[in-house]
Amino acid sequence: MIIKPENTIELKNRFGGKGSIFSSSYIKEQDFEGIRKVLEIELEAHASIGYHQHIDDSEIYHIIEGKGEFQDSDGQFKPVGKGDCCVITKGQSHGLVNTEDTPLKMMAIIF
Repeated sequence: MIIKPENTIELKNRFGGKGSIFSSSYIKEQDFEGIRKVLEIELEAHASIGYHQHIDDSEIYHIIEGKGEFQDSDGQFKPVGKGDCCVITKGQSHGLVNTEDTPLKMMAIIF
């Protein structure tokens, strides 16, 4: 099975973050049991996803390109880059900041 992405949408100041992120959806909640979403996300230079809590689901960020700082559930910022996976379990909070002058690209899997 091959799934093509839907149209890319721009989200500004996501969860109280700064700047624009661009999101393309590959899988939606009704497509497969146990997977809510699979998204390709690009944070523009110095954009961020604000610190927010996952009450009913878990999420994985897989960094494809770029560098940034992942705000973990303890509130601390930790450097991330290409190849890193950030795991957010149900009930935890997190955020992400692109610290570079170039886009940060990642896949987000919400389950």
